[in-house]
Amino acid sequence: MKRLINTNVKRSVLLFAVLVMASACKNSDKETEQPTPSVEAEILTLQPTDAVIDQTFPASLQGKDNVQLRPQISGYIDKIFVDEGAFVRAGQPLFRINASVYREQKNTALASLAMAKSQLASAKLELDKYKVLTDNKVVADFQFKKAKTNYENAKAAVTQQQTLVASADVNLGFSVVKAPVSGYIGRIPNRLGALVGPNDAQPLTTLSQVNEIYAYFSLPENEILKINVTRPGANLLEKLKSFRDITLLLADGKPYNHSGKIDMMDGQFDATTGSVTLRASFPNPESLLRTGNTGRIVMQSTEQNVFKIPLLATYEIQDKLFVGLLNSKNKMERVALKNYIKSGDFYILKSGFKSGDRIIANELSSIPENSIIQPKKVQ
Repeated sequence: MKRLINTNVKRSVLLFAVLVMASACKNSDKETEQPTPSVEAEILTLQPTDAVIDQTFPASLQGKDNVQLRPQISGYIDKIFVDEGAFVRAGQPLFRINASVYREQKNTALASLAMAKSQLASAKLELDKYKVLTDNKVVADFQFKKAKTNYENAKAAVTQQQTLVASADVNLGFSVVKAPVSGYIGRIPNRLGALVGPNDAQPLTTLSQVNEIYAYFSLPENEILKINVTRPGANLLEKLKSFRDITLLLADGKPYNHSGKIDMMDGQFDATTGSVTLRASFPNPESLLRTGNTGRIVMQSTEQNVFKIPLLATYEIQDKLFVGLLNSKNKMERVALKNYIKSGDFYILKSGFKSGDRIIANELSSIPENSIIQPKKVQ
């Protein structure tokens, strides 16, 4: 009987422990259940609109002409007529190379020419003599033909020597290096007394004509295809030229005073980058821009029925941009942006949203997912 009572007591204790544990687990579950947070935030209502899109692309600048000046003859530099950075006119002397060797070559060629002319005159006398004798049947016709051949040889020798004299004149002319175009002188690595020649790896200097500046930049293939569909023109180059008043942003971020125009597209795409090089031309009357400058090309286009989302309304996670989209019950969900274009302080999208959609206007990163939003007026 005593054993039975002990058994019942143990069962009661065990049942009580189970009930206590179940009650504790239930209370624990209630404690872990978190209510949906409620957050006050500024709300932006999206409406389709027209937008002017500014797209920027890195650009490298070059002068209209960039000429590497190299000597055509070998010799020592006798004279440098200009300084580095100077502006020169086309035809202006820049360097003089010692031409004593070529001057003597010309003198030798002139002496040889005089001798050849003397031999030509002698051959002409022989020809005239044998012509008379042959006409009078005094000598055989063979003598006349031989004299005629000697005359032709002497005549050819004169022509040959005249060519050598002209060649010597050309070499003498090369002794003075002149500016082929008007522009600005670059660095001058060789100084007076330096031995220079046509095969030197380093040029005498570089001459840049900068009255017009070329800005080279690249457009990706998808952007080219988009331009081909949306811009007016009979061919792709005409469609690119339809972009008016191309803007150049200088290295300090300020726009250049003069607008430009696209006037060239490379004949092939770069297989490694999937882009093609374009050229925009800008006037440079103040000579502010030089070869080697950098900047950014700004191309403007107008898009209709697009959504403009401020940069402040987005949040970047793992190279993806998100916005906080509200449903009818003001519950927020993060939605990734697709097929967008960045223009100034906005992202421009044609799809992914509908008129009247509401998004978080700013500080999205501080708002938890699935929060209930209490809209407040945008300041």
